[in-house]
Amino acid sequence: MPHALVVGIDQYAAKRIPSLKCAVNDAEEVSQRLKSAGFEVVTLTNQAATRRDIHWELEVGLNERVKDADEPVLIYWSGHGMSDLRESADSDRGWSTFLLPHDADIDQPLASAFPVQQVWALLHRIKTRRLLVMLDTCFSGAFASDSRGFSIGAKGGTVDATDDFLRMEGHGRVVISACGPDEVARENDRQGNGHFTTAVLTVLDRGLDNGDHRANVTTLMSEIRDLVRRETRDSQTPSLHVAAQGSDWSIPLPTPGLYQPPLPSWAFVGTSGGVGKTTLAMMTAELLAESGNTVLYLDADIAQHGGTSEWCQRAKADIGSIRTFADHVAALSKEPTRTQQRHLNDKLLDVTPDYLKRFDCGKILLLPAARTSDKLFVFNLVAEIKDRRSNAVCRQILDAAFDRGLRQGASCVVIDCGAQFDPLVVNAITAAHHPFVVAAARAGAKDSRETILSNCTQTVDDFNRMRVETVVNRVPSREALVRHWGDPGYGKSFHWLPFDRKLFQDWEEGRPNFELGYDDLSHSWHEILVASDRNGCDSRHREFLPSEWDRFSKWSLWLVNNPGWAEITRDHLSRTIRRSYVVAGLYLAILATGLTSMLMHLSAEKPEEDRSFLPQWLAITLVAVFGLGLFGNIVGRLLLRRRRRVVDEVAKHAVSVDELKRWFSVPLTDGPWWKVWQSSRRAAIRWLHKQVVAARASQLPSAQSFEVSG
Repeated sequence: MPHALVVGIDQYAAKRIPSLKCAVNDAEEVSQRLKSAGFEVVTLTNQAATRRDIHWELEVGLNERVKDADEPVLIYWSGHGMSDLRESADSDRGWSTFLLPHDADIDQPLASAFPVQQVWALLHRIKTRRLLVMLDTCFSGAFASDSRGFSIGAKGGTVDATDDFLRMEGHGRVVISACGPDEVARENDRQGNGHFTTAVLTVLDRGLDNGDHRANVTTLMSEIRDLVRRETRDSQTPSLHVAAQGSDWSIPLPTPGLYQPPLPSWAFVGTSGGVGKTTLAMMTAELLAESGNTVLYLDADIAQHGGTSEWCQRAKADIGSIRTFADHVAALSKEPTRTQQRHLNDKLLDVTPDYLKRFDCGKILLLPAARTSDKLFVFNLVAEIKDRRSNAVCRQILDAAFDRGLRQGASCVVIDCGAQFDPLVVNAITAAHHPFVVAAARAGAKDSRETILSNCTQTVDDFNRMRVETVVNRVPSREALVRHWGDPGYGKSFHWLPFDRKLFQDWEEGRPNFELGYDDLSHSWHEILVASDRNGCDSRHREFLPSEWDRFSKWSLWLVNNPGWAEITRDHLSRTIRRSYVVAGLYLAILATGLTSMLMHLSAEKPEEDRSFLPQWLAITLVAVFGLGLFGNIVGRLLLRRRRRVVDEVAKHAVSVDELKRWFSVPLTDGPWWKVWQSSRRAAIRWLHKQVVAARASQLPSAQSFEVSG
């Protein structure tokens, strides 16, 4: 059985020793991972991590538990280290560097702390040939130096170039510390761990996908070292020492859990090409940006890169020397890229549509799939992915992409996965918080969806296929939907969108009426996204999506920025109402004339006494026609008055978005002034919608503005 001693110290008894924020959390998380991998773990944190207790565990406890020299032993320490900078210490450098337990006294380091030479002696006595030491601490620096010549270093201090502890000799010993000479070992407050421990946890969770959940120690430590360098942009390089004696050995790894991206994520895969997968992914990015988010649009479809082409065309942007997702894949591939990695930059393309910029909404940052000129390279790369790509490598590629988004302020991510099966697609779909399979209402689509889910189940352990939402897109008729998919009401994870050729064409060509959701398509898709979040994540990401505001609230930004529109519309309605009174008077006069003639005709007892001035048939016609006209005039005027009331309320509340939001959010059954016409409030708002669309259409650029010459 493998054994481990884990130490983490945030708070020290001596007030002169600065407190840390993440050391105990580091230790507890590492301890949890080791226990799940089958280690027998002793964990000492804060007050429990005294010099006496740590010394006992190193000298007695581990030796009592280790029964065989081939049983692996892992020592993990997260906390402060200290160097004695006094000149007298230079004669014996081995006793000038210390690990600090909870009760350390920096005035008496030999009596209260652990000189590294003593630690080496204690570890050398452990009866194992397989010892791994991991130190998320530093051994010198100027973090808390004082007149006595001592310097405390930890996450925030620098490492002494002598790096005494790593010079430990022995059989089968592997030692790795958080950083190298003259570097800083930092804590990551956002993640709650040190950068070094974050890498340790990532590598332990991810494993090496070699089937038996074991890892070669030096390979594992090399991965940790490379990950720390990448995450800190080479500002922190862990020091690695492997004893010259003894062959390499392996340790068990925890059973890998489902990979989770660091950002709320929406991922889309298509059962085939042309099902509208990219369209829905782009619409999702726009809806998320509309709510004020900075969206990372990760185009992982390196074979087709339709999303990249569409975004670049609309934004009139050029990829240039920006690192593409294909370049990320090539960095962990045997397939050489046409452009050397050092000549690429990590800047993301800002493809935010003009209307989102105009109304100061969020951003959309594109990580392109590939360059158009790299067709042969991409073809070979896709083939290599399918043949040899492991889950661990795929997750490293995704990590690198997500990291770029995080560094540039992304708050959520949309992943366009493509329409073909490969390990990258599977890992993106299984990792996403909101995975979608986009299909069509045609023969074979249901089987293709089943193939995708089966591949995910076979590739990733513990994959939950019920998390994946199915969207049948561009459905020509309900009959076609039922014929190929059955009754659409069979499950919460099933959605469908009707096919309106002009609607989709308008959106894909960037018609202005689709800005800020002025269309039935984005309204319907918004409802599906909200339902997906409610069913799959208990509405955990609801705040990332714009609120519905009775499905028409997205006008608010335009209405607030055009305060005069409501006044002009109200004046127009008032004039129309006044004219309707004139028309009503005319109708009433003609109706009265017809009725009078009919009454005179009916009151005559003899034909010669008939004094009616209109023929009977004409009088009846006038009464019927203008009576209906008068009734319609009254109903129409009531409708106009209700519309004017809606515009009055808009003008009153259009002083700010929040005011409009409160007005639009009132349920149909509430409110003091529309109780008598509840059923027509929605009709009045629909009319308002059409008026706003017509008004905006005259202000916005045509689709020509999205065209790119050449």
